[in-house]
Amino acid sequence: MTELTAYERTWLAVLEELRSCPEVQRTRDHQGKLNSVIGDADKAFAELAEWDGIALDPALKSSYLRFSSLAACWWIPDPEYPDESVIAGEFDLNHLYSVVQGEPLTQRLYAPSPEEFQLFTELRSFDGTGQSGVGHLSMLRFQPGVVNPEVWFDTTAQGHHRLDLDYPGYLEALRITKGTFGWQFLFADVSLSDDEFEVTRQFMEIMLDVFPRLFPEHDYEPLRARLAERLG
Repeated sequence: MTELTAYERTWLAVLEELRSCPEVQRTRDHQGKLNSVIGDADKAFAELAEWDGIALDPALKSSYLRFSSLAACWWIPDPEYPDESVIAGEFDLNHLYSVVQGEPLTQRLYAPSPEEFQLFTELRSFDGTGQSGVGHLSMLRFQPGVVNPEVWFDTTAQGHHRLDLDYPGYLEALRITKGTFGWQFLFADVSLSDDEFEVTRQFMEIMLDVFPRLFPEHDYEPLRARLAERLG
């Protein structure tokens, strides 16, 4: 069996955190096989540059995952109404090489402007919410000559937003939030005080209240600061 990298083991630890937490109910828990065809980060990055013309910053190799996919969908029941959740989340990470090979996301747009259409021809999905049907999608923007792709977030209700995160930063935040629905808005140029973000605001407040107790090995202070900025 191929030995996992230290970074890959941190992601198996995320799944184990969700599995071992008695307050968390899971509706999906998936660890895909390691992609032995593409291989390690050096080989994958070299092939992306040679065959797809996508030259990525070598620093991104430290966040490279060989799993074909890695996913979880979870919720925490309300103690008073066990069939209802107080908070929920999902992530579904795709292999970076497969992300580049993915289809443009222009079908998510309705009557787009030329600028929006061009943007979505450059975006590729790498994390989504297919199991829950929430409709959130996180995307990397691949542009000629750009070695560190922008990260964008799209929802049906609140549109698309560029995030104040790079790819490794997104993955680190995802490990801590476990994919709590709407966490990406902590890194978007929005006001979570607005009525349209009421549910997101509530989820962030609950997450930052209960997660330090459920997952005490993580530091949630930077996310608290982010929430304060978004509410300010």
